[in-house]
Amino acid sequence: MKWQGWGQTDIGRVRKVNQDTFAIHPTLNLWIVADGMGGHAGGEIASQFVIETIGPFVEQQQANKKSLTTEDREQLLCDALTATNQAIRTHAREYPEYSGMGTTAVVLQITEENPWQATIAHVGDSRAYLIQDDTITLLTRDHSLVEDRIDLGIITRDEALTHPLRHVLTKGLGIEASVEASVQTKPLQPTDKILLCSDGLTKMMTDEEFFNVIRQHNHSLKNACQQLVETANRLGGDDNITVVLVGAET
Repeated sequence: MKWQGWGQTDIGRVRKVNQDTFAIHPTLNLWIVADGMGGHAGGEIASQFVIETIGPFVEQQQANKKSLTTEDREQLLCDALTATNQAIRTHAREYPEYSGMGTTAVVLQITEENPWQATIAHVGDSRAYLIQDDTITLLTRDHSLVEDRIDLGIITRDEALTHPLRHVLTKGLGIEASVEASVQTKPLQPTDKILLCSDGLTKMMTDEEFFNVIRQHNHSLKNACQQLVETANRLGGDDNITVVLVGAET
């Protein structure tokens, strides 16, 4: 059995530039989504650094080890995000016009053999969801100001949807000299799927709507991704939209 993924990115209906990127690395069982931020082309460049850095970093590090424990995989993805953070900041120092650019990133790697495990590391508010049986579960926690206020009981989740500071992140790659990614590992069943996405999708659709689209296109990762993007655009397309859907090919 082989895990495979399909991805799609779209500029949306409002933005003039697509600052989202994604990457699919079948030989590494690795999938990535990034959402850039920053004026001019800064966000676009920052998110591209995610794609250009993480895949080669993971490939090089794995080549030096015969096998990886769960802790090894978690540390590997965190180290890859740290390397990306450094690359973005180095570029911004060399080209001051890109000072302050940054990006989110969510990275998924699945073990090649049974028992299958999914390791997910992220920085920012790009998300990972697990679709399992008749449920959809948000695996990541947004690194955002409103999420912190929800945890503190200052605002409700419904209030967060329209809060004036809902776009303010507390973590991002390229923003600070060091970054601490959140990482976790989950067991997988052969029928499970994992959705990675930028906030251009989550701002337009609810978790239940994601689930319904994916269930309707259960046998086609490509069709599910296309329908998710089309639906987000139909509902307004307020931001760039990027989705990567991963499932098992038996």
